[in-house]
Amino acid sequence: MSAHQPVLPAKEIELVRSRDFEKADALLAGFAAAGPIKTYALVREIRPAGGPTKVVRDAQIPAQDWERIVASKKIQAALDGGTVRLEGSLLQGGTPSVLITGISFSEAALIKVLDRYCVDSPVGVSKQSSGCDAHATTKGIAPSIAASEAKKGGVQPIRPGDLTAPVAQTEQATGLGRTTIDKLMRDGTLVRKKVGRRTPITVESIERLVGAKVA
Repeated sequence: MSAHQPVLPAKEIELVRSRDFEKADALLAGFAAAGPIKTYALVREIRPAGGPTKVVRDAQIPAQDWERIVASKKIQAALDGGTVRLEGSLLQGGTPSVLITGISFSEAALIKVLDRYCVDSPVGVSKQSSGCDAHATTKGIAPSIAASEAKKGGVQPIRPGDLTAPVAQTEQATGLGRTTIDKLMRDGTLVRKKVGRRTPITVESIERLVGAKVA
């Protein structure tokens, strides 16, 4: 890790603010989730449901973990330097829970990104009005995050009284991916019912699988 000159979040926030960006914490998380900034953890624990815990020390944090941090609104907890818990699925094959302790950033990577996306101001023009726009920058370098959030926002949760649910809602309710959902439909764990031209999954079988109400 020393080759990457990792530094604590507080120093990185100070560096971002020195470029006149607003909401430095959210911007840092956005950079990390988009991928151009490398981040590290003193300890990263991966805890899959029904499987052994894998502990990795001095580990690089995947961008996917930062997407989960952003989505679960745990940015501040992540930048405070303690332990962040990302809850996973309770089902085997689902998204594992992850515990991340002691986050640090690659200062060299952050400086490179800021130099690219936050240019010096012309004489007599403030940085804030010359392109150091946190919102625009995040949108420019992290379109995948916006697309991901839009996709998530387009899936409505299963509502009370619903008897069936499409695959997208089933994925959302269980935390499982499409491949696992397809396997569970094939083996009959998730029951499908013909409704007109569609063949959605019964809510009863979803609740039986997760062992709890989903609406």
